[in-house]
Amino acid sequence: MRFARSWKTPTALILLFSFLCLSLPTSPAVAGWIPTRRVLSPQERLATALERQEIADALRQLGIDPAEAHRRALGLSDAEAREALERLDTLPAGGDPLVAIVTTAAFVFVVLLITDILGYTDVFPFVKRTVR
Repeated sequence: MRFARSWKTPTALILLFSFLCLSLPTSPAVAGWIPTRRVLSPQERLATALERQEIADALRQLGIDPAEAHRRALGLSDAEAREALERLDTLPAGGDPLVAIVTTAAFVFVVLLITDILGYTDVFPFVKRTVR
């Protein structure tokens, strides 16, 4: 009986504190109109993307001045800027998919090899396990 009392009091206090925190009033989310001046044009979005360090480095490797690319991006029409942004959006974000596949396969191989050596699995016939 004494044990039951010793854990009921702290548990009750924790629950009481949790319920009090959850019942505090919170401010509701407010939706509103976004002013036109806050919406970026496609040219500004493209120019902002060109300001990123990795893109600027890639432009330099291709022999293109990033400042000149920025100026030209601001001079594009809406349709041209949208097309360039769509091309940027379709590029793979993680790099070369072949490298990802090979890396994943190597990781799975190493994990299975370790579990095979430890005796948890029996996947590879060339692994000699120790008898436990």
